[in-house]
Amino acid sequence: MDWKQAKELTRNFLVEAKWLKEEYMPTLEEYMSVSVVTSTYGFVIARSYVGMNDMITEDTFKWVATYPPIVKASALICRFMNDIVTHKAEQERGHCASSIECYQMETGATEKEAYEFILKKVEDKWKVINRESLRPTQIPFPLLTPVINLARVCDVLYKHNDGFTHSGKEMISHIESLLVQPAVI
Repeated sequence: MDWKQAKELTRNFLVEAKWLKEEYMPTLEEYMSVSVVTSTYGFVIARSYVGMNDMITEDTFKWVATYPPIVKASALICRFMNDIVTHKAEQERGHCASSIECYQMETGATEKEAYEFILKKVEDKWKVINRESLRPTQIPFPLLTPVINLARVCDVLYKHNDGFTHSGKEMISHIESLLVQPAVI
């Protein structure tokens, strides 16, 4: 992470802290613009490139830092799916608002309607990933794979519950099938 990215992350963390302190409920658009950075998924993607072959250049890291549509979509899929399964627990412990609360406050929607709307947003972001991965880009396709895979991992982690915080037998099974069980050829 370069100093510009560190400043951007810190600035967005401060925005979230201010929202929490002032009990400010951002619009969904405000929330998305801040949380796409504070989720740190862009950094996770950039760090996945470390140690890869000579295809990785300084421009690759600059590309990720601009949050192009495929990176932004992947980060928002992860953020939204996490919000859906964790927002109740986070609200109980005084966490800042999630996309669920932002949408409810902005539109007057019920919790169920907010879930449905955010799930539709997830679906829309998958369409962005599909579109962006099928068209020619300045970035070679092998470098898009970690971006896509992050969204896929989040789908597995947060599909039914918070598999990251409360990993159980299902997550253990996924990890075993990935790392322990032999691949079928």
